[in-house]
This record gives sequence, structure tokens and C-alpha cells, in this order.
Amino acid sequence: MAGGSVTVERAEDWQTLQRHLYGESSEDRDPGDQYRTSEVFRGHSNEAYTLRTSLQRFVGTTGEWQLEIRLLREFNKYAQQFIDEPESFFHLQSLAQHHGLPTRLLDWTYSPLVATYFATGGDPDVDGEVLVVDYAAAHEHLPDNLQEVCELAETEMLDTDLLEAGIEMLLRESGEETARAHVRAGSANLLEIKSVVTEFIDQHPESYAVFFEPPPIDQRIANQGALFASWFPAAPQQPMDEWLETHPEFFRKVVIPAEQKQPFREKLNQSNVNHRTLFPGLDGLATWLTDSLKPTTKGDR
Repeated sequence: MAGGSVTVERAEDWQTLQRHLYGESSEDRDPGDQYRTSEVFRGHSNEAYTLRTSLQRFVGTTGEWQLEIRLLREFNKYAQQFIDEPESFFHLQSLAQHHGLPTRLLDWTYSPLVATYFATGGDPDVDGEVLVVDYAAAHEHLPDNLQEVCELAETEMLDTDLLEAGIEMLLRESGEETARAHVRAGSANLLEIKSVVTEFIDQHPESYAVFFEPPPIDQRIANQGALFASWFPAAPQQPMDEWLETHPEFFRKVVIPAEQKQPFREKLNQSNVNHRTLFPGLDGLATWLTDSLKPTTKGDR
């Protein structure tokens, strides 16, 4: 049940951070029990940041929301020399988000340590934060067809195939005989996706977020324990955190004090969570070496 205030915890040291991120301590559990959680995480280097999607920032106050489909259509057209034909609309959307195109998706991770890495970057004089969401509880607000897909698949986490199945179900219910052709992301069919997305949103006008696992696009997805949240706000410009703030039953925050950013980064690096491992390749390696070997004076610490 919604109501109350969002829990905000402050991690003044590494041990406190672990307790806030992982919740239930090992001492409180039966040694024979398996520990499973439906929590996912996102790190902000500045706690003042909002959860606006790149599409929301791109459109701004212009109201040009039709650009969402045009961006995807043009991306699909010009990316053919670099990628195979996307298997579905959601596969294409995941590829676009991963490579920096404005979309309605937001990056999340299964790993609290990965989220902490991103929370400890940026301005060293500004507090960061880790956002924590119980996706299973958030999915109780999904449209009925997506909840039915989760029940049929006996899962609380969606993926691109299950999302496609949900859209096909919606189209069949509306009498659409060529549902699969509409959902498949070929260049010609992307023009038809606009009506599908519009109908999908109209079926459930309240705000909701769909957490789903992307396809294994590259090693970065795996190393970061990445997943996406597709954000469907009731008002086009509503940031996701405004909705989450009304649901403290499945949303909380862990603040990373500015003075702990560097010490926490050093702990993360010792745990092999750093730019080299999270961004495989020469760019990630160069950033990791630059951060690791940067000279400091006593006054810098």
C-alpha cells in the first residue's frame, strides 16, 4: 500500500553502506536458506539528479513526442551496417539506449556495488546516492496483459521476448490479426509501431515502469549486471522518481557522503569493480589507469 515517506539511509562508512545495500544481514538468516532479492539499483553521482529519461531531456518543452519513433526508425536504418536486424521493437530500443540514442529507457543494475561505483563518481564535493527499487512490487502496477505474461512465464522479471508477447496479447485483444508483424522491428514495420505504442499507453493511463533484461548486446551488459526500466509516465515529462516517491513500500535511497566517495572507490577497486571491468576495452582501461595512477598530495585525501 502506498503512503508514508521514502526511507533515506546515509552510509557514513563501508560497513554501514553494505548493511543498507544488502538489507538483511547473514546473522539474521538461517544458514540453510538461499538469499534471493528482487531489488535493483541505480547510482547517481549527485543526489540532486532526477530520473528523467534521455527522451524526456531530448524533447524538453517542445512537445515533440513523435520523435521517439522517428529516432528509432532512423537509427534502425543507418545502423544496418553495424548490427544484425533487431529481433523485436524492444531489442531495437535496447540497442539504441545502449549506444546513446534518446529513449524512454533508464539504466539499472542487479549489482549494488556497480551502482555504488557510479554514485561515487562526479564532483567529489557533492553527495551521491544509490536508488533501490523492488521490481517485483513495482510490477504489481503493470498493465494486466504484462502481469499475465509474468504469471504465465512464472517470473517477476521481464525480458525482450516476454515484452513482445505482452504486446502481441494486447493486439490480439484489440482484434489485430497481424500482431507479430507489427511488433517485429523491420524498417517498414517501425512506422506501424507508433500506433502500437500509443495503444499500449492508452490501455493503462496511470504511471508505471517496466523492468526488463536486455539482450546480451556486449560484454558491458554482462559485466555491469545491467537491466533497463521502460518508463511510462502519466504526464510526458514526469520523472520516474516523482512516481517512486509515492511508493515508499518498494523504493528507498542510500546517500553516499561526499567525503566517502574516494574511500568507497578504493574499496570497489579492491573488489575489482572499476572502469576497466565495467567498460571492457581500451577506453575503459585508459580511464581506469588514469584514475588509479593519478598523483595525489596529502592535502588531496
